[in-house]
Amino acid sequence: MEPATALAFSIAIFGALVSPGPAFLALTKSSVSGGRLQGILTGLGLASAATLWSFTAFAGLTALFALVPAAFLIMKIAGAAYLFWLAWSLWRHADQGPDTTMPRGPKGFALGFVTNLANPKAVIFIAAIFSTILPAGMSIAAKGQILLLHFTIEAVFYTGCAIILTTQRARAGYLRLKKVFDRCAAILLGGMALRMAS
Repeated sequence: MEPATALAFSIAIFGALVSPGPAFLALTKSSVSGGRLQGILTGLGLASAATLWSFTAFAGLTALFALVPAAFLIMKIAGAAYLFWLAWSLWRHADQGPDTTMPRGPKGFALGFVTNLANPKAVIFIAAIFSTILPAGMSIAAKGQILLLHFTIEAVFYTGCAIILTTQRARAGYLRLKKVFDRCAAILLGGMALRMAS
């Protein structure tokens, strides 16, 4: 894989990561409520699901969605339902203390994995990156390098965020504004769910 290709791919993925969305919200809640290890595990789950979407883009899932629109519709509805559930949970518990029922251990990883898996539009975004940045006819080895690069970028980014979010100052700031943050996050997730379902 050419260094220029790797750099362009990395910039595109990083640009998507810094945009606020369900993934970062899940990471924030997990880190603040469960601590640094739980935040990192959630981040690894998010990175794994994102890399899985990259793999499906290589495998031709985008073409399958074009051939069988009903499959994409079902995935969109399931993803929207999950985001609605997250939004409702955030809104309901916004005025309470840190959520001590947040998934821990392997369930923390699962929280991240399911959150990113619940967004089938991610595969369309990944496919767009692939079609504009990656050269046609890539070897299996080069595709493997791209998948490894994607996972590494996401894992490093989310691990860094989890470390920052679990510092005393960041956690205190979040807890001080928890109600406002959670209500805003719930509205954001609800809006994303509506867009996904439409």
